[in-house]
This record gives sequence, C-alpha cells and structure tokens, in this order.
Amino acid sequence: MLVDLDGTITDSAPAILSSFEAALTELGIPYGSRDELMRLVGPPLSEGFRLFAGLTGEANANAVAVYRRHYRELMLGSPVYDGVPTILRSLHAQGVPIGLATSKRESMAVQILEHAGLLPLFTVTAGADDADQHGAKADVIRTALERLRAAGAPTGRVVHVGDRAHDVDGAHEAGVECVAALWGYGDEAELAGAEHLAHDASELASLLGGETE
Repeated sequence: MLVDLDGTITDSAPAILSSFEAALTELGIPYGSRDELMRLVGPPLSEGFRLFAGLTGEANANAVAVYRRHYRELMLGSPVYDGVPTILRSLHAQGVPIGLATSKRESMAVQILEHAGLLPLFTVTAGADDADQHGAKADVIRTALERLRAAGAPTGRVVHVGDRAHDVDGAHEAGVECVAALWGYGDEAELAGAEHLAHDASELASLLGGETE
C-alpha cells in the first residue's frame, strides 16, 4: 500500500494555508478567501505558485522558500486523522509493506512521520528531493514502487491512498489503483476516477483488511 501524507494521514490544511497566507502577504501577492487557497493544498509547491500567481523561474523558487520558512514553524502541529495510526499499525503487523508517496519534500515528510510516531511503520518513503525536484505524484509513486522492490517487497497489486485529484491521476499514470480518502480535502466529484472510495478509516480498513480499533 502507498499512502499520501497531507489530507490523508495528517490534517495539515490549517498549517499549509497559514503558511501560504504568510508567504503571499510577505511577497505582496493578493489573495482571497481560504477556500480559494485550498486548491494549493496537495500539488507540488512550485506548481501551486505557478498556477495561483503565475510565478516561474527564480520568482517561483523564492516564493517556495518563503512559504517553507513559515511552514517549518507549523508543520509538526498538524494532527493525525482518527483511526489512521491504528490501520497503519494493523497492516504493518500483518506484514503489508507500506510506502509513503507525497509531493512534499521527503525530508520534511519524514520529520512529520517521526514526530507522529509513525515512521517505523513505513517500509519506504518517497517525496520531492531537497531541490524540490521529482515531486509530481506519478514520480513519487514510481519512486516508492522502485524502493519497495529494492526492499524485496511484492508490488504485483498496489493501491495508492490519497485525497486529491492529482492522487488519482498520478496513481493511474504510474499504473496503480487509487483509493480515495474522502476524510481529506477532496470530495466525491473530484475523486470520481478512483477505483475505490473510503469515507473514513473504518471503510479503508474494510477495503484493505486492516483494523481501526
């Protein structure tokens, strides 16, 4: 099983949105409501700043750096969704290989999992590198699959659990099925292309054979 981080394991939107607001204010870029900023939650940061503010090149890289400076102060405060740690522990105890596939910098994602006490449950982690490259969802899923194979884990039937449209699209591009985590930030319309829908951790457990209690 591969799993996304933001909106799937952690309820990180408040920290992410606060960081975007602080960064946009510092950069003098106008923005509207938090609902408008929600589309920035999930995709790679560089893509978000490009689509939202038209930033490219050095200006984009600077915006990402400003955002990240603010986010580092908040990232460890994001709570883990109810039931998710239990299902991860259950699947780990059953010997199911678990990989993280996030568009976030892998080094930051590892810190977050470690802070939450969940890192030992993961066979591999995959995310953007520290130069913010290779963070597209299909890329991190492919990297996670490669690392699972290198660890000797079977990858004949893999699902990716995520909460946004780019999770669905990235999973399909990488050749795996997607389970829509509807407790996150995407709704059923956004995630309509997923092979499976899970409204909460209990439904995910039923799909994957884990436990939530």
